[in-house]
Parts: sequence; structure tokens; C-alpha cells
Amino acid sequence: MSTTNDVKRFSLPWALASKSKRTIRAQARAGKLELEAAAADTAAEGLRRNKPLSKRAVKKAEKKEAKDRELVEAKANAKTRWHHERKWAFASKLGFYDPAAPGVASSTRQMEFSHMAIASPPTSHRGLVFGVDAGSGWMIVHDPFTAYGDTLESPNVCYIGDLGQGKSSAMKTWGVLRQLILGRRVVVIDKKYQKDVGGGEYTPLARKLGVAPVRFSIGGGGSRINILDPRIAARLNEETHDSAEAFRTPAGQSMLVRAVMEEALRRPMTPKEGKAVRMAHRQALTDAKKAREVAHIGHVLKALYAPNEDAARATNLTVEELREWGQDPAFELERMIEDDLAGLIDGETSADIQLNAGLTVFDVSLLPEDGPALPIVMTIINTWLANTLYRQEEAVPTVLLVEEAWHTVQGSVATVTRRNTKLSRALSLSCQFAFHHISDIPADSPAISMLKECGTVLLYKQQKSADALACEEMFTLPVGTAEVITKLVKGTCLFKIDQYDPFEAIHVRSPLEVELTDTDGAMKSTSTIAFTEESTVEAMEVIPA
Repeated sequence: MSTTNDVKRFSLPWALASKSKRTIRAQARAGKLELEAAAADTAAEGLRRNKPLSKRAVKKAEKKEAKDRELVEAKANAKTRWHHERKWAFASKLGFYDPAAPGVASSTRQMEFSHMAIASPPTSHRGLVFGVDAGSGWMIVHDPFTAYGDTLESPNVCYIGDLGQGKSSAMKTWGVLRQLILGRRVVVIDKKYQKDVGGGEYTPLARKLGVAPVRFSIGGGGSRINILDPRIAARLNEETHDSAEAFRTPAGQSMLVRAVMEEALRRPMTPKEGKAVRMAHRQALTDAKKAREVAHIGHVLKALYAPNEDAARATNLTVEELREWGQDPAFELERMIEDDLAGLIDGETSADIQLNAGLTVFDVSLLPEDGPALPIVMTIINTWLANTLYRQEEAVPTVLLVEEAWHTVQGSVATVTRRNTKLSRALSLSCQFAFHHISDIPADSPAISMLKECGTVLLYKQQKSADALACEEMFTLPVGTAEVITKLVKGTCLFKIDQYDPFEAIHVRSPLEVELTDTDGAMKSTSTIAFTEESTVEAMEVIPA
């Protein structure tokens, strides 16, 4: 078959033809308009010869003028050759390209209307993916480390919202899994106990990654962490977190010992009690070094009961005076070691308490909600971590996640936590805390300032208007934001970065992340009790008569 025949057999759209139907139609319309115009001229000429123009004639004349204008435009369009630069002339002759219409002279100002309004992305492209912006659909990419010095000045993060709104899911994915992808270190203090896994809710995630959680339990059987661990600096003159040293170093052993003592006494120590405890701390370190042992809280208790005579004389005090001043702290500390904190702090730090290369999970879910054990252990872990990072030769970005953080913002331990978080930037540490409501935090707690200084805030639904309004006031949000917070749906939050206005974010998870963040296994269980005759008999046998 010849090339000519092939070309003839092509069936091309009318817009692609060498001489388009559009051009033919324009020419036909131009001829028709010429005929109509000639007829109108004849009628108008007759009217002018016979009689004056009537209203109807005037209208016809106006129509004629309009048709004349159309005729001129049609002739101009018919004569205009539509063109487009083609590198392949043969393909253009076959009609493979659309004819290009001639351009229209205009200005940038006139053409602004043709550009549709497009919302800019709420975040930059640098960081970790969180989800999508509910308003514009843009991807949300944010990370406390990469954004530091650019869009925020504090790497700390707080999550606030009612139970079951997605805080934990965001922390496990955006705060843990996605951080590990970048080779960072992640430390988790796991508070929520899950019956179906027999431990904290981070246990399945840790097992998936081949990490064994460090578990604490009262009465032994778990790990032990030492307040006087050598990895925690032994500064003996720390009185307040407002000192100049607080801006350079984490809290040391002295602040921890004082916090534990005040938790045991359930009140601040008097100056005399504080003096006795400081002397006992110093003596405990000296005695343990002589015995080639690692000092722990037991050595402090022993020194409170039996102060060193030489140390007392050096401070112009007697042994009896030191013993009397430290009597109440000693009694309460002994009770706490034997009861509330049994097996938790009364010895050397367990070997399994160390920073892993990636994920480290401290499971404190077995500790009781009431009492001093939980806040004390959480604060000791926080301080141990801060001092460990302070000693590292090269800073490795580290994330500390604290579930149920309200345990660390009450009492004496709040002062220690506050001091450690102020050093986050110096330690390359991002402290991330989760709270249900701001009302969980006492008004005089140092944690209020800690929250205000968080560079990133994720606000989830608050059912009560008062709680939502408290968030609006705490973080200086635009007026009316409280109403938005009360209407958020599960899995969405108001994402606030530093001083910028918040935006509604939808958290997006992968199928694997959905599986690892599911904490509803117990509630969704389909197991039933089989009421068989055998089981009923067995149950009756154990019931006392």
C-alpha cells in the first residue's frame, strides 16, 4: 500500500484538518452577512427616498450597523491565518497538530483574574510526614529538629486532648516509628497498662522492633534505678532550678534526693532538714567509695541515722544535732523504701537500664496510680537520661515521650522535670508530653511554664468548653478557636507551630502503623465464658462454705 493511500485513509478530527471546518464556517457566515447587509442597504435607501424614518426603521438601521460590525470581524477572522511553529512540517500538513489561535494583547494586571487562588502549604517540605491539612489537602511535614532555628525555637512538643482522640497514635507513629527511620534515638516512658499484652501499650511495638522493655514493679521482680547512679552528676549544692547552673547542666543527685525526701514527707523540707540531708548525701558518697561500692539511697539513710563526727565538727555542729535534724526525713525515707518504693531505688541501677541504639522503653505501667512511686521513678528516668545525654561526646537527636505526663508535673518532682526540659536544646533532646486536660496541672506547677514554651502543640478534641477555652488562653490562639477544638473528630487535631496560627491536621497512618497503634484489643475481644456444667462445678468447689 502506498503512502498516498495511507494518508487518504486517515480519519482526522475536524480541528486537526489542514483547512478546518471552523475556517469554512467563518467564511460562509461572512458571505451570509454580506447578503443580509446588501438587503438592508436596499431597504434603507428606499425608505430615505419616500418618507422620513420611523421607529421601526431606526431599529433596522441599528441592526444593520451591528451586522456591519460582525461582517468586518468575520472578514478579519477569515483572512487571519492561524499558525504555530512546527519542527516537522510533514506532520503538520497531515493535521496532527491543533491550529494555534492568535494571541491577544493584554497586561499582567488584566490577566490576574485567570489565576485561581491556591492555598500555600502549612509547613515546609523538610521533616517528617504527619498527615494532611484538612483545609487545603497539602501534606503536613514537620519535625522539631529540622524546624529548629527556622520556624521554631523550642524542640519540645505537647499533646493535649480527651481520651481516645488519637494522641497515642500520633506519638507512636510521628514521635517514634518515623523518628527511628532517620536513625535517631527514642526513649519512651510507658504508663498505660494493657491487659491483652501483659504490660504497657508500647510492648507490641517494642517486640516488633526486637526491643525488650525495661519494667518496674514494687516489691522486686523488676528493674531498679539508683538515684545516686554515677551517670547522674553528684552536685551537692543545688538548691533551686533558677540558679545560673540550671541553664547549663541537668538536675543532679542532690535535687533528686531532695525531691524524693519531700515526696516522702509530703511537704517541703525545713532548712535544718535540708542541711542534714545534704550532709548525709555527701557522707554516703564518701563511705561507698571507701567500701568500693556504688552509693545508693540506703547509704543516705544510714548516714542520716549515724552522722559522721568529723563532718559534723567541720560545720560547727554536733552529731546529735545532725541526727535530730535528719530524724523525720530518715523515718519517712525508710518507710518509703520498705513500702512505696520497695525494689525500685534501694540499690544499684540494673544492668538492663541503658540507652539502646534506637528504641528504649521504660514500662512503668505496673506502678500504682496513687502514691509517690510513679512520679519519682518517671523523674529519675528523666534525670538519668538528661545526664547521660549531657555526657555524650557527639550529640545524637533524641526523643523522650512521656505518656500520662501529669504524674511528673505535681509536687517536688515537677521542679526537676522543669529544669531538665529547659536544657532540651543543649542536649539535642525533644521532650514530648501527653496530657488530657490543662486542668490536670496545678496552677502553681512549673509545668505551666513548660507547656507554654513548647514549640509544637497538638490540640485534640476537648469535650468540655472550659477545657477548650483553657487551651485557647494557654497558647494564645485566635478568638473562637475553642469552639473548633470542641468539634474536632477523632484522628484530627489543631497543629500549632511556634507563634504561627494553628491549622487543622488529619493524622495519616500506614497499615503497619494502624496495627501497631491499636490499643482497643481488650475492648474488642470476642471471647466468651462457656457456662458448661463442668466449669460451674469447678467454680462452686472454690467458693468457701
